[in-house]
Order: sequence, then C-alpha cells, then structure tokens
Amino acid sequence: MEQWFQNTRGLVIIVLAVITGAVLLAIEPGDGFPSGASSGSSVDTATVTTVTTVPLATTTTVAAHPTLQEGSTGPDVTVLQQRLNALGYNVGTPDGTFGPGTKNQVVAFQTAQKITPADGVVNAATWTALLANPSSSTASTTTTAKP
Repeated sequence: MEQWFQNTRGLVIIVLAVITGAVLLAIEPGDGFPSGASSGSSVDTATVTTVTTVPLATTTTVAAHPTLQEGSTGPDVTVLQQRLNALGYNVGTPDGTFGPGTKNQVVAFQTAQKITPADGVVNAATWTALLANPSSSTASTTTTAKP
C-alpha cells in the first residue's frame, strides 16, 4: 500500500491542482478576484481611468528688486544702470556703484515718467517703469536730414 501511495502521490497533486483551477475559473471576477486577474471567460474587459488636472489659476512670479539709492552697490545697481542706458539715460559704463551720475539719470527718468517723488531713489514704482515695455519709454531719437 505504501508503494502505491508513493506512486500515485504525483497524480493526486495534479488532480487537486486541476480541481482548484476549475473552481477558480467558475468564480465570477466580481466575487473576489483581484483586479487584473483573468476569470477565464471569453469576454475580455478593461477599465481605463483618465485623470485630467486643470490649474485653477496661473501665477506669475516676478523677481523683486530692492530699493536702491546713492551709495548702493551690487548686481542690482548694474541691472539698473544697464536699463537706464538702454532707455537713453546715459550713466556711462555700468559698474554696480550707485553714484551721483546714476542718481541724476534716475531723477531724469522719474521726472519723465511722472513718478513722484523724483528723488533718485529707485523704489517699486521706478522699477516697474524701468522694466516696462521699451516702447513706453520717453527716450527719443533725433534724425537730421542732410541738405
């Protein structure tokens, strides 16, 4: 008997596996199969979920420029001097030092832009005007025709 059991042990395991498989195939997918598992039916179904994210608002971040005045130094002063030169307010070679020449040109720019007080201190209003579209600047070009 013992030898018969050892000879048929593999057969018993195969029979149990087939029965287990048949039972699992008979179970409907909604009855406990994990999603994505096949139920063995001839109809394949798939669920596709699409998520679309739409921003509620757009935020534009503008780098803040510090208030500058005579005696200020650094890269922000260089940006100021480059912008004044580009708009026709000649401060010479931008060197990052806010001296009397830069102050005079800031006052001229503030006066032309009707920024009050026109005191040579570069505050938020002055930065806004400096960085605005160049077409809104008051710098002018004079053209002389040859006789």
